[in-house]
Amino acid sequence: MIGLDNVASLDHASRPRSETSELPDSEKASPTSHTRKDSVGVEQDQGVTKVEATILVFGRGWKFRLLWASLCLMRYVYSLANGTTSTYVQYATSSFSEHTILGTISVATLLVSGLSTPFLAKLADLASRPVALLVALVLFTLGYIIVAASNTVDAVAGGEIIYTLGSTGLDFIAGIIVSDMTSLQWRGFAYATTSAAPLLINTWVSTFITTGISANTANGWRWGFGMFAILVPVTLTPALLLLFWGERKAKTLGALSVTASGQKQPGVIQANSGQSLARKFIASWNTIDALGLLLIGFSFAMLLLPFTLSTIAKDGFRNPSLIAMFVVAGILLISTVIWEWKFAPHPIMPRRIWNRTMMCCVFMDSVYFLSSYLSLTYLASWVYVIKNDWSLSKYTYWSYTQTVSGAAFCIVVGVLQRYTHRYKYLQVFGLCLRVVGQGLHLYAIQNPSTAVLVLASFVISVGGSFQIVGSSVAVQASVPHQDMALASALLGLCSSIGGSVGSAVAAAVWNAAVPRGLARLLGDVYTDAERAAIFGSVLVARDVPEHALVVQAYNDAMRPLFIAALVTAVPPIVAGLLTEDFYLGTRHNAIEDKEIAVGADGTGEEAIRARVAAQTVPSEKQQGAMA
Repeated sequence: MIGLDNVASLDHASRPRSETSELPDSEKASPTSHTRKDSVGVEQDQGVTKVEATILVFGRGWKFRLLWASLCLMRYVYSLANGTTSTYVQYATSSFSEHTILGTISVATLLVSGLSTPFLAKLADLASRPVALLVALVLFTLGYIIVAASNTVDAVAGGEIIYTLGSTGLDFIAGIIVSDMTSLQWRGFAYATTSAAPLLINTWVSTFITTGISANTANGWRWGFGMFAILVPVTLTPALLLLFWGERKAKTLGALSVTASGQKQPGVIQANSGQSLARKFIASWNTIDALGLLLIGFSFAMLLLPFTLSTIAKDGFRNPSLIAMFVVAGILLISTVIWEWKFAPHPIMPRRIWNRTMMCCVFMDSVYFLSSYLSLTYLASWVYVIKNDWSLSKYTYWSYTQTVSGAAFCIVVGVLQRYTHRYKYLQVFGLCLRVVGQGLHLYAIQNPSTAVLVLASFVISVGGSFQIVGSSVAVQASVPHQDMALASALLGLCSSIGGSVGSAVAAAVWNAAVPRGLARLLGDVYTDAERAAIFGSVLVARDVPEHALVVQAYNDAMRPLFIAALVTAVPPIVAGLLTEDFYLGTRHNAIEDKEIAVGADGTGEEAIRARVAAQTVPSEKQQGAMA
């Protein structure tokens, strides 16, 4: 079971200097001593205290196993839903003759996805994990029902935005609960088996589902959404019931007094009933840092919109409106930093979490996703056109290369972290692999053989597995349990920003370079309307008689994107070398002296009653003092 290794078996001498430099000499000599401090002086929100108490209640029994199984099943079904509805939504918009709205929906859902995780992290910390999970489940189910029952394309768009809130929340909160229950040495493996492993199966299963429940019919795509509005709630219900039961049982047994450490007053979540509605609203607004979220959202939107509008705006990026958007984005970003660092009562980005490792990982992940989306946004379209000798099955197998190999090596990385107890140099190795992979993509322009294309995708995905799992574990190791959810959310937010900027830049380059290349190479053969048809459909571009010229135009567009992806893949290596190399042991993080209690001695209902009773009985010294 996860996190059960005896802490006495740790080799203290093998730990990095940063873990022992603050300990007194007597503790440095002990092979069983813990790292850093017993307390970091951070007040703990009631949501964190509740989940720690719930873990104590579960103990070794079937309840913990059932919770784990339910979370794994939910994440499997969630992964399957993502793999199929991405196909169904194309037919949903096309059925209303509004397929082009997909671009607008994509921008909106990207914003929602990035901004929802900090809010949900706050909710999970202030209220509880199951409350946040329940909110996400309701939004997910409601969104899917709206799309399935939609009669207009606006309903489809609105439903997708709502279920994006829910699906992002389900994935994020389930991941946080998994992290709550696992020690550092098992954290990467648990992350991989619950989130990446389902892709090994669903990559193939989703194809059978979209084929069996035909998407190209009205009832087909509606059932595609409707069935997951049933399946996900059913699979998640056991986990929710167990979590709520665990919280209630922990309160009944008094386990909260065992796990509370500098706990904050509930404040907003259990507001004084005598307060006015306005005061409650203001308190809630400040506690979740709603203004900070709005500033981040608007700055994010102003930064991305110019890239999506540049191809239709007059004079492109020289359009005064687009320039104004960039200026507003810069002002809002500066305002966000000032608000968060100086004025926010409960900042969504508190200064205490911005340690060296956190900053390095944020930089690595944001630039990693920027680099990835520069090359990946139009990679599939480029390969489909230039490899017109491939059958559809070969193209499909190639498209699965990154997904399957990436998921498989996430598990490998988790195992390596468990037995090496390190992540830093594994992560740096992965970043170096990505550079090699991006170089292979650039080489593929000159030699687009099947071997080169498959090898490039494989190497990039393997390198990405080392990077993503490494950053997730490093960030969670670098902060106390109180800040784990928020730090993970901010890492995800910055990753979304990096990926969306990369995708937007790729769109701007592609939408300008391909038509220009087609005009230069085929202007004497095809009219403007015919060239627009070639550009607008990869099916047409793949089969035109002048295929070699079309390939040249596509290569000219992809070359600068591949070069930019290669160049931006290098700086994260430097950040990787600057992170702290925390020891991945049996503790929850590298900052606090807090062991993972799942399945250990001293857990379970009887053990909790004994510990609570011991707290309430004064010691002999205290009795003497009272006498």
